[in-house]
Amino acid sequence: MKISNYHMHCDYCDGIGEPRTYVEEAIRKGFKIIGFSSHAPIPFDSTWTMKEENVIHYLDAIGKLKIEYKDRIEIYTGFEIDYFGGDSRDIFNKYDVDYQIGSVHFFSDHINNTYYSVDGNDEDFKRTLNEYFDGNIEDLVCSYYEQLIKMIEQHQPDILGHLDVVKKNNGDERYFSEQEEWYITQVHKLLDVIKQHGTIVEVNTGGITRGYIKEPYPSKWILKECKKKGIDVMVNSDAHSVEFIDGYFDLAFSYLKEVGYSEVMVLQNGKWDRVKI
Repeated sequence: MKISNYHMHCDYCDGIGEPRTYVEEAIRKGFKIIGFSSHAPIPFDSTWTMKEENVIHYLDAIGKLKIEYKDRIEIYTGFEIDYFGGDSRDIFNKYDVDYQIGSVHFFSDHINNTYYSVDGNDEDFKRTLNEYFDGNIEDLVCSYYEQLIKMIEQHQPDILGHLDVVKKNNGDERYFSEQEEWYITQVHKLLDVIKQHGTIVEVNTGGITRGYIKEPYPSKWILKECKKKGIDVMVNSDAHSVEFIDGYFDLAFSYLKEVGYSEVMVLQNGKWDRVKI
C-alpha cells in the first residue's frame, strides 16, 4: 500500500535532493499523497535543521509544487518540530503548515548552550548517557518518554515522530531490556496521553533504511498496545533521500495487520481520514 507518506526530508534540512525529485519519485512509485516535513529551526547551531531565514523559501517552494502537480498527486506542507526542555519559543504555533510531526531528538542543556543526542550514533548516545545522566540508563530513557508526554500535553502535534527512537542504539539490548517493568510502565504512560489527545502514532521505517535497526519504530509489542487502546496509526518512511520514499513499507504494513490494524490515518482533501489497509 503506497497511498501516502508524510515524513520526508529534502535539501531544506538534512535530506538529499530537491523537493521536486521527491514528488516525481512518489508519482512514479504510485503514491497518491505526500507531505514534506523538514526539521523546523532550533535556537542553536545544528547540522540537521532548517535555518530560520529559509523557512519562507521552503513554504513557497512546496506551495508552488502543490499547484503544479495538483492533478497528479496531493502535496502537503509540514514540519518535524523538536521539543526540548527550556525552549521558550512558541514554535508549534509559529508556522502556517498543514500538519506537524512532534519529535524528541535530544536533551538540551540550555545553561551551557549545548545539547545531548538521543537520535545520534552510538558514540553520541554514550556521551548523552555518561555526561548528562551519569551513566543511568533508566533516567535517560524515562526522561525521553517524559519529554514526549510533555510535548503532547502542551502542543498536541498531529503526529508523534518515531515513538521509541531511544532504542536506536540498543541492539542486542546492550543498554536496557524492553521487557523490564519500568520500561513497560513508561511506555504505557505515554500511550495513555497519546490516546487522550488523539495523537497519531507513525510506524516509522527510517531506522531500518539507515541501517540502525531491523524493525520499525515503535516495536511490535508497542503497536499491539496501541491497538488495544484504540490509537490511530500511519506509515511513514522518514526518508532523507528519494530512494527510501517507500522504504520497508511492506514490513510496516505487515506489522500493523499482524497486531490487528485494518485502517491507517491519511491527510487527504485537507482533512484527516481513516482508510483501509
